[in-house]
Amino acid sequence: MTFEVTRIKGAVENAYLLTGDTVALVDTGAPTAYKKLKKVLYEKGIKEEDIELILVTHHHVDHVGNVKRIKDASGATVIAGAADASFIEGTEEAPPTSDLNRLGRFLKKLPESWMKSYQKFEKAPVDRRVSGGEVIEELGLEVVALPGHTPGGVGFVDREGRRAFIGDLVANFFWRPGMPFLMSSENLEQIFESQEKLADLGLEIAYPGHGSIITPNASKVIGDYTRKKRAKILRAG
Repeated sequence: MTFEVTRIKGAVENAYLLTGDTVALVDTGAPTAYKKLKKVLYEKGIKEEDIELILVTHHHVDHVGNVKRIKDASGATVIAGAADASFIEGTEEAPPTSDLNRLGRFLKKLPESWMKSYQKFEKAPVDRRVSGGEVIEELGLEVVALPGHTPGGVGFVDREGRRAFIGDLVANFFWRPGMPFLMSSENLEQIFESQEKLADLGLEIAYPGHGSIITPNASKVIGDYTRKKRAKILRAG
């Protein structure tokens, strides 16, 4: 299926508006990005109530911060990774910061109330839980499991269009590929495996959760980066 993709830039995060036969959002930005999201919808001639699907790449606040608000306005179907659903719905608390880098270890020493305040967002029900291999029929997107940053991270792949929404698995700040924020990641080896999975998809375009759109030759860019980064870490270890 064909659809147009419009990037919605928050402070540092991206959400994406998909317009065509079905109107959808991939992620919703942080709560503070709500006005920007509304502005893009207005510019495209779309109302909140027109949104039919909300595709969530992972449970972090800067990606699910407006899910509840948009779902309440539109009745949109929320689709997210099964292993992340409990965090989005609020039946389980988000995990603490990670030991994968010094910043994560430092943040663990701060008062727990500070971190909870930073991670605060309105919880929302997940209507469809996915784990990889499913197809979002309304958009022709295949779900691909991308764990590592979060346990239930997923991507959404348009194989015909050779493009994919990849969440935080590869950032692209200043047009240079980079790692997810390790302070809030869970498993380094899984991150590399998920990046390698993206490198094998033959993507021309990748829409990351942070930074600029990766194109052309997105899979090659990701693959080259992953090989160099993995080798660098092995040398350092």
